[in-house]
Amino acid sequence: MPHIPLTPTRTRPLERTLHALRGACVGAAALAAVSTAALLAVPAPASADGADTQQAEIVAGDPFYNDSAPTGRRCTIGAVVTVGFLADPSCGSAGDRVRGRDGGTGTVAWSSEASGALLVEADDNWRPTPYINTYGGARGTVRGTNEAPVGAAVCRTGSTTGWHCGVIQAKNQTITTPDGHVYNATRTNVCAEPGDQGGAFYSNGHLQGLTLGGSGNCSSGGTTFFLPINPILSRYGLTPVTG
Repeated sequence: MPHIPLTPTRTRPLERTLHALRGACVGAAALAAVSTAALLAVPAPASADGADTQQAEIVAGDPFYNDSAPTGRRCTIGAVVTVGFLADPSCGSAGDRVRGRDGGTGTVAWSSEASGALLVEADDNWRPTPYINTYGGARGTVRGTNEAPVGAAVCRTGSTTGWHCGVIQAKNQTITTPDGHVYNATRTNVCAEPGDQGGAFYSNGHLQGLTLGGSGNCSSGGTTFFLPINPILSRYGLTPVTG
């Protein structure tokens, strides 16, 4: 895979929802195969059809729903931590009740646009796991949070478009949103679409960050930024679930 040099840090326009951008993700199919293979594969979960009495699981990349929102908004589970999970701050406010697709429930503890995340604290019926939904019939396992360099292969998971891959193009980017400036973002050529924001990025099984937004789509390609995960974990004293 060719090295992609770091580009100078500069302010870039960004929308909280993801829009169309021309240009395909370079080697996306090949990168997806390599990066998925690098994850520790585990069996897919049993179908939650009402007969399964297993405790509901929190899996990165799965959808969750905000029942306190007027339309029951769907979002993506991002980084799984020992008390629940992180997701995009637009997905709820403190006190909102949320649920997973297999019946687990939780409450939004806090939501911070400045930090680019919200925290859902899970009820006892929703168990945090180290698993990643790769939307390919098998789950991966988060191994840690070692930061990957510019040029490294990276993949993300989201409840709208599933599993997509590309490379890290630049770090420490300052971008502009309707809410103001966002600092220390990482730029990739991975595609994403509305509903994927807040989902997590991975490199070689290590959690990298939370999808912030960008431009493009997964038909023509795009540019997507993520917020590095380690500063968020450190700021709030959170521990990722690894396996």
